Amino acid sequence: MDTKETDRFTEKVRLYMEKENMARPGSRILAGVSGGADSVCLLAVLLRLGKEYGWRIGAVHVNHGLRKEAGEDADFVEKLCGRWGVPFFLKEEDVGKRAKERRMSVEEAGRKVRYQAFHEAAERFGADRIAVAHNRNDRAETLLFHLFRGTGLKGMASIRPVRGEIIRPLLDTGREEIEDWLKKNGISWRTDASNETDAYTRNRIRRQVLPYVEREICAEAGVHLAQAAQLLMQTSDFMDRKARARLAECLAFEEERAAGLDVKAFLESEELLQGQMLKLLLERLSGGGRDIGQRHVQDVRTLFLRQSGRSLSLPGGLEARRDFGQVILQKKTDRIGEDVFAGEPSEAAGSVKALPGDRDLLEEIRENGFASVRIPGSGTLEITLLQWEKTQGIEQKTYTKWLDYDRIKSLVLRTRRPGDYLTVNDRLQKKSLKEYLIQEKVPAAEREALPLLADGSHILWVIGHRISSAAKVTESTEKVLQIYLRGGKENG
Repeated sequence: MDTKETDRFTEKVRLYMEKENMARPGSRILAGVSGGADSVCLLAVLLRLGKEYGWRIGAVHVNHGLRKEAGEDADFVEKLCGRWGVPFFLKEEDVGKRAKERRMSVEEAGRKVRYQAFHEAAERFGADRIAVAHNRNDRAETLLFHLFRGTGLKGMASIRPVRGEIIRPLLDTGREEIEDWLKKNGISWRTDASNETDAYTRNRIRRQVLPYVEREICAEAGVHLAQAAQLLMQTSDFMDRKARARLAECLAFEEERAAGLDVKAFLESEELLQGQMLKLLLERLSGGGRDIGQRHVQDVRTLFLRQSGRSLSLPGGLEARRDFGQVILQKKTDRIGEDVFAGEPSEAAGSVKALPGDRDLLEEIRENGFASVRIPGSGTLEITLLQWEKTQGIEQKTYTKWLDYDRIKSLVLRTRRPGDYLTVNDRLQKKSLKEYLIQEKVPAAEREALPLLADGSHILWVIGHRISSAAKVTESTEKVLQIYLRGGKENG
């Protein structure tokens, strides 16, 4: 055994763990051990470093029930842990059966079973860290896999050294380094025959694509790819912080199952941030965004350049649609104009139950000087009675309107009804609401759910659009109703 070489390898892992803040002195670390070279090396190195840092090391093995040799792998790891004095946890699961039941690939089912088993064993062991054995080659292969499939910055970051309690101490070491270290230390390992087949995409990248590139183009290609993944991870983290800050500025509203982005603010953002913002929002609404790729992000971006009414379906049960000055992202079972928080089935868009419809807000304003009402999926309408000083400017923005209080007899939030009209100029010329909506190119399917503030059949404000000329503030106005849609993005 070459002691000098052994120490050099262990020191490399130690420095990498310190650099990435993987564990603290006295940590309890549970290692996932399949019996293969990478995971056996991981366990051995953690035990050596554990003496220096006071770590308590445990091991968990998952028998997927996919190969005849699976039981032998479990026995190998259990005996290894017995010799090394390591607490051992075993999880057995029929992954093939689960994959069939859940209608997912065997690879995906296996991954879910593994990490579930890791967390269960970590809880039993009292571990604050779970160590898995991904190495530098895995990182390079994953970067290629994501690039070929289509991905954004986050996907190009490939495998991260730390994600929550999951740590990857060997991520900066190559597969050959690992096997050489084991051989020099006289440590044996199991060989998984499934890694020698080209049945899986990742295996083909490992066995055919990367070896060809290293042989024909650059011998250090795998190392360079892993270094690029590290740089892309740092870039992704930086862009993520920028995108989160800008996203908060572009949100017109956000609820548990729906969100709206202001078109004008979004299009004023840097193009690189636009994709990042959409990816963040789609991940948030879908609960992880595992099946959402760069193609879906680009599809949503096109909605910002199209007319109102365009929509598209997305993975994770989501849909996106252009709605006036917003692009709405929401669960497919929800519609703006319905209460997405409701525990009972939602009412059809445009029904009197979707909006209050018969509540005279003016009565509340006369009594309290204020009224508020929620517009499901859009925000909260806040109405305040103000004494108007003639020196004040007249507030007229997309989601803040001033109306002349004394010209209004009633104030009801509702959807459209037969006979609705607006006054469209200072001569108080009337125009039917239907005619106005056609003129504004509002899609027919959306007109029924459009929120309106009405005084009888007289529409005072088509929310998100214009107010009635008959209720405008003038020089003779004494009292003003300030109406503000909280959750609407002001854009002039």
